[in-house]
Amino acid sequence: MRNVRNTDLNLLVVFDAVMAERSVTKAGERIGLAQPSMSNALSRLRALFDDDLFVRTPRGMMPTQVALDAADHVRAAIIAAEDAISVATAFDPRTHEGKITLLTSDLMELTVVPDIVRALRNLAAGIRLKTLGLVRGQIADELDAGHADVALSPISNTPTRFHHQVLCEEPFAGIARFDHPILDGPVTLDSFLAHKHALLSHRSDGKGIIDEVLASKGLTRDVAVSVSNFATLPPLVVETNVIAVLPRRLAAKADKELPVTMLELPFEVPTVQSKLIWGRSADRSAIQTWFRRLVADIVVGDGSERRL
Repeated sequence: MRNVRNTDLNLLVVFDAVMAERSVTKAGERIGLAQPSMSNALSRLRALFDDDLFVRTPRGMMPTQVALDAADHVRAAIIAAEDAISVATAFDPRTHEGKITLLTSDLMELTVVPDIVRALRNLAAGIRLKTLGLVRGQIADELDAGHADVALSPISNTPTRFHHQVLCEEPFAGIARFDHPILDGPVTLDSFLAHKHALLSHRSDGKGIIDEVLASKGLTRDVAVSVSNFATLPPLVVETNVIAVLPRRLAAKADKELPVTMLELPFEVPTVQSKLIWGRSADRSAIQTWFRRLVADIVVGDGSERRL
């Protein structure tokens, strides 16, 4: 085992930056080192680990298995060092300066992110928020690479190397334009199926969870349009007179802001979990712990003003 006293711990900062950026140039810009200094540090890192660590490819500097195995430990060491330096002063969001990157879906950007930004302006004006679009299947890669601090996602299976917190079970509801014929009487299964629909789907067959539920009953609906973004659905409902089924959070927002009416569905639909997911090395970061609690409060409806 190498003696840490003989190791320049600044090299770990370089390692962490290259792991996150997959580029020596961008890593240098991130930590304020010029190209010659970065090249020298990378050479010393390779000697320290006795491994190439990062291999140049058309997709950037790709980590070797040795680098991947070390990445979480290096990140944890950096966070621990940052915590040790700041331990003398208790974390105070009102005076803290920093940045949080949130990996999230378009649904949460529409319904939750505005509340998060409002809470940060009121409680922690020095903390800047950046959001990244969530693509299922890439959540682990984005968190592993350090591109995001935390994910807010409906992912069902969380890899064991991550921590997660289930925030709520998200039910579904329908929306229709305020003068839609379906509102002339009770919303029944027959009336629901009698009209054209719009839905969000990323599947090649253009179907979604509602179609799966209906198929289990031997039924189908008339889908006029399938879109790839939740934000597109409410305007479609207003402008084209289709019906749409949305997570209730977004349906309620549309009901409040647009000339649409929220509908209770005439059949049972499984709920979707909303989860926070983060790397184990982020557990001891004061700013990230505070931010996760803030998001949890907002998502479950406990209010964004409580966490000081």
